[in-house]
Amino acid sequence: MRRFLLCEPSGRFKGTPMALRYDPSVIQEHAEDLYSRASRLVVLYGFMGIVVGAAIGFILSASADDLRPVALTGGAIIGVLIGVSMGRSRAFALELQAQMALCQVAIEANTRRAAEAAEADAGQRQEAQPPLQQAG
Repeated sequence: MRRFLLCEPSGRFKGTPMALRYDPSVIQEHAEDLYSRASRLVVLYGFMGIVVGAAIGFILSASADDLRPVALTGGAIIGVLIGVSMGRSRAFALELQAQMALCQVAIEANTRRAAEAAEADAGQRQEAQPPLQQAG
């Protein structure tokens, strides 16, 4: 069960506080899901293009029965081309979104490494300095 927290005007949260922690595996899983959806999208749009194109070809050839096979085939081919093109553009948008999420994970990992190195360097400098003597 998910709990939703409402924010008061003061910026404090109402309800039970949630423990939030950063987990890069969640973002990785989301990116993989986006890639999976992108690959299915091209096939789905292509199939829908065939169906819609064939239906339009059937409707347009209603008066000429001898042209029906040509109209169905032509409509299906044009429909699949349009459908795959639309599917690729939508799939590209999903893949771009996945890449941006993965880039954010990489930025966080690099920033964390740099911050840890800076903290370690500052700690070593502090240990290397001799203690100050009080004037007495």
